[in-house]
Amino acid sequence: MFISLKIKNFRSIRESVMIDMTGINRKSFAEDHPGNVIEFNGDYFLKSLILYGRNASGKSNILKAFTAIGNLVNQSDKLKHEQKIPAYEPYLFDKKYINEPVEFEIIFTDRINIKFKFEVKYTANKIKYESLYFYPKGSIAKLYEREGDEFTFGDYYTGDKKSIQSNLLKNQLFLSKSAQSNIPYLKEAFLFFSQDFFASTIHDSEYDQHLVQILSEDMLKDVEAMENVKCLLKAADTNIVDISVNKKSPSEFKLPNNIPEEIRKNIIERFRYEVKTKHTLFDSDKVIGEESLNIENESLGTRKLLAVSLLILSTLSEGGLIIIDELDKSLHPLLTKMIINLFHSQKNNPFNAQLIFATHDISLLDNDIFRRDQVYFVDKEYQGNSILYRLSDLKGVRKDVPYDKWYLSGRFGAIPVIADVDLQLKRN
Repeated sequence: MFISLKIKNFRSIRESVMIDMTGINRKSFAEDHPGNVIEFNGDYFLKSLILYGRNASGKSNILKAFTAIGNLVNQSDKLKHEQKIPAYEPYLFDKKYINEPVEFEIIFTDRINIKFKFEVKYTANKIKYESLYFYPKGSIAKLYEREGDEFTFGDYYTGDKKSIQSNLLKNQLFLSKSAQSNIPYLKEAFLFFSQDFFASTIHDSEYDQHLVQILSEDMLKDVEAMENVKCLLKAADTNIVDISVNKKSPSEFKLPNNIPEEIRKNIIERFRYEVKTKHTLFDSDKVIGEESLNIENESLGTRKLLAVSLLILSTLSEGGLIIIDELDKSLHPLLTKMIINLFHSQKNNPFNAQLIFATHDISLLDNDIFRRDQVYFVDKEYQGNSILYRLSDLKGVRKDVPYDKWYLSGRFGAIPVIADVDLQLKRN
């Protein structure tokens, strides 16, 4: 379960901001959408968060921070000597910060509910600080801490120390490197990043097609996964009655012989799965069979829904966290609400999967869907840096007020200030 992420000096984020799934544990919130929270050790944690803000406020950058720390943990052990750390993107509009470290602190629990706190600070090609703490008996305990090249280890650390350090480059995380050694507790922490959260911050039709290809393997292997996808597509009123996936062999690709081998492999990898939808075929009012369509011939909205459905269902079936930028893009608002309600449903979300997404869809800013502590606003100060605050932070906002109307009226901030436009247009 994801609990919180603190971000500093990353893209448009200058000073530290925190996105926190900890729900407000007050009497006024106790009976507000009980299906939207996870109860754990007497505290409440949210199953979903929604981010609003004007264009260029930094919503996507908040979500890209998840991608950055996930990629850093999963891939830093593959970086070569002096290679730049790809996730190093400091705040550029203040000279004080341009060469300073990017900083992340993330708190989470593993699949058996052990709580961890992982912190990292890094520059373009060096890990400046790294630590992993956990809570074995309710109190915090150190597993390891790294200041530059100096390490200290806690009593609970039982793995090898010297050989990992001796093979560790300055741009590599100790947590990434230790994943090869099966060290207790470090292994569980690493698996959270590699298995328990997925961030989708690219939103175009090519990317949706790529996701469909990646996740088609799951539909082929898992009959239940295939049935769940069909169920979701039918519930969304797409007129799709069935879906099929066929894995094509390399020999089925009729490519020119003079194509370079690397390009040939990329084409085969990209189109190896043939996904087809089936629709009812009519002769006037009489049903006479079914007609198949390649997924590429479906609408952008249907392709988006299929890609999102695969991600959502995978997360719901295993638990974990999914982050999606512009979840609602190309989807009808009612379909987006249906997806959100899957996470808030105890029946459809038995493993307490979590969803975080950004949107401009005001119809989702609804007290029938979200608690006040589930709504975040992202705004920019005059120097261009992003700030972050919750609806529940604002005084005088009761749970029964019309969130959408108050937001559009400017009471919550985080909306564009639109000036009158006087265009000087010329006719040729």
